[in-house]
Amino acid sequence: MRDSLEHADLVAFATSRGGVVVCTEYRGVAALHRWRCGRDHEFEASPRLLIHGGYWCPTCAPTVNDTSGWDWVEQASVDPLIARFHRSGS
Repeated sequence: MRDSLEHADLVAFATSRGGVVVCTEYRGVAALHRWRCGRDHEFEASPRLLIHGGYWCPTCAPTVNDTSGWDWVEQASVDPLIARFHRSGS
């Protein structure tokens, strides 16, 4: 995989998810960078995992072990990508 990303790409990706990239420099597609989601959870992940793999905040992400359910309305209010697909039912 050719590494053609720049810091501006990380900023654009994070913005598209309602968050920010906390790191001020790009260190490579496989390097860990610090991110913050729209609900203020900070986490480290590589651009490869997030941008190419389709993941985002590990705290917000639903898991099979979490039986409390996922608040789609709350997630859609802070994550523009989810808001594009979520239908509130109203």
